[in-house]
Amino acid sequence: MYLTPEEKEILAGSHGEAAKLAMETLVKIGDINGAERFVPIKNVHLVLHAYKSAFDAGVETAEKIAEMGGKFAVPVTIDPYGMDAEDWKGAKTPEHYAKQQMRLEAAVMKMGVIPNWTCTPYYGFTSPRKGEHLAWSESSAVAYANTACGARTNRQTAIVDIFCGIVGRTPLMGLHLDENRKGEVLIKLHIGRPLANWEYPALGYLLGQRLGARIGVVAGMKGSPTSEDLKNFCGAAAAAGSVALIHIVGVTPEADSTEEAFNGNMPAEVIVVTEEHIKETREAMCNNTTERVDFVALGCPHYTINEIVNVHKLLKGRKVHPNTAFWIYANSYALRLAEKMGIRQELEKSGVVFRAETCMIISPVKDWGFQTMMTDSGKCSYYGPAECGTEMIFASVEECVESAVSGKLKIFNKEKQS
Repeated sequence: MYLTPEEKEILAGSHGEAAKLAMETLVKIGDINGAERFVPIKNVHLVLHAYKSAFDAGVETAEKIAEMGGKFAVPVTIDPYGMDAEDWKGAKTPEHYAKQQMRLEAAVMKMGVIPNWTCTPYYGFTSPRKGEHLAWSESSAVAYANTACGARTNRQTAIVDIFCGIVGRTPLMGLHLDENRKGEVLIKLHIGRPLANWEYPALGYLLGQRLGARIGVVAGMKGSPTSEDLKNFCGAAAAAGSVALIHIVGVTPEADSTEEAFNGNMPAEVIVVTEEHIKETREAMCNNTTERVDFVALGCPHYTINEIVNVHKLLKGRKVHPNTAFWIYANSYALRLAEKMGIRQELEKSGVVFRAETCMIISPVKDWGFQTMMTDSGKCSYYGPAECGTEMIFASVEECVESAVSGKLKIFNKEKQS
């Protein structure tokens, strides 16, 4: 790789031990992947965030880098906290787990992280712009930054993202290059209406399975998806596959037309998606054997203030069934807004529990013994059975709210409702 004079100084150790290690590692990664040089980055989003996935080795590695003098050279945000940040004891978090989580927190704080603890850093923290180079790790956030914002980032891994933050650079390779952002697969939507809220994550789930790591180009989408729709679409696609970028014609920044999205490429495959395919995908996302709903979990990726307001409207002051836990996961930014609006307090009186800065996937949930989890999240539907030990029901937010109130499965537009 070509190195600038400053990069050579970092590699030689003049900027400290941690920066030297970071540069050595990134140079090796660049060489292996054929990168010609580094590119400066605007910011980083870390995935070494939760003890559940970092384990003791991850905690100790973060501490070691901090002890070596590692300091971030660009703004660095971080994925959700490994436990409820407001009430970890009330969330039944084991004490050893909590202590290790706090050690991990202390290490990244020492390096200078922005402690937003969210999988949606693009809301109010580091909003990416078209063409900006980033080094992000969270799969749903990577897909959103590339897809919805037109920013450029590969799916970084833990520790590598820390090193990018320390030197403020990443190897110029993968999705940082124009030629690697061209569409590869054409997806023709044959649905003659705007998608419902639950259909965006279901479509993302379907495309994640069909695309793998290939770049899809979605043509024929009706209406204008909201930021939340794209958030949930990208989260499901990145979980069910290795999707990091999907162009949506007429919606996303690099796809004003199908021709622009493919940029000279010919589609390697054409996938037709109908309303029936979406329904079949939804059914495949469910594996419940009972109509009882003992856990409704919303907020993966984190719920926005708009989504919290919507739940408030849907619940209409009714009480959650005493045998059903109804949890909403959100970052501190959304929770503070909900408090100022008085919505959080009203929802809590109805039986809703807010879990701050964490999520059901990366916090200890199995100890609760829930049998069936219901969610409007495609990402949660994919990871939930393994990470939470529950059967899974994927549904619309409206159906989730009605089921939470009744304690039994309520599915709309069915000949027989539960």
